[in-house]
Amino acid sequence: MRYLRAIEPEDLDLMYIVENDPLVCRYSSTTVPLSRYALRRYIEESRGDLFRDSQVRMTIVDASTGTPCGFLDITDLDTSHRRAQVGIALLPEAQGRGIACAALKEVSQYARRQGLHQLYAIVASDNQRARNLFLHSSYTETALLPQWLCIDGIYADAVLFQLMLDNNK
Repeated sequence: MRYLRAIEPEDLDLMYIVENDPLVCRYSSTTVPLSRYALRRYIEESRGDLFRDSQVRMTIVDASTGTPCGFLDITDLDTSHRRAQVGIALLPEAQGRGIACAALKEVSQYARRQGLHQLYAIVASDNQRARNLFLHSSYTETALLPQWLCIDGIYADAVLFQLMLDNNK
């Protein structure tokens, strides 16, 4: 079963909801609400090529219904060190059903095919749901990043999670 696909113009409404969700924005680098116009342009201009764009966004699909329910991003591609950051956002009704774990597994296979050595995620230390997701998805919690994130004007610790994709550790 596939849980990831390329973003499509039909994903605009879902992207607008996710990108402007205060809970998602709290843990992301988004500082202002995003307009439908800006998101439409992003979809139109996205080439879906990790190496040309240094990032790629994929739509997460609930495999049981075929319904889009979130997004998975690979960002901050570092071609010298063959690593990239992963971020994930799911609608509340899709959470707790194994969809995020399946999407992370699928993206790790994609990253291996692209020749990456590792994926990593930076998670707010108080975001237990996200921490559990990465732990259950074979990521290793490797470092505490003191005062790494500024959330609602207060500096918060973050945790670094890593997933090694090849045997060259």
